[in-house]
Amino acid sequence: MLKYGMWDLPGLDFFQCRNVFKGSKDNFRFAAFGEDDIKVLYWFGDVCLECAENIEEKHFETSEQSLYDINEFLSSVYKPEN
Repeated sequence: MLKYGMWDLPGLDFFQCRNVFKGSKDNFRFAAFGEDDIKVLYWFGDVCLECAENIEEKHFETSEQSLYDINEFLSSVYKPEN
């Protein structure tokens, strides 16, 4: 794992091999995986991806810079519990 920001994401080669990375913090969940680009799915709640409703998604190009951009994006949509 490389430190790209608040979220410990795997390196670019992980996504280029079409692997799925899942993470969570508090009530926030996300999954990221590579296809033609890196797709990030995110949702709120105490449920797994397969049971989640209201899943949002965002796409990023497959590049090293995108790992920093994904970190910034995840930080922007994460809402800490009080």
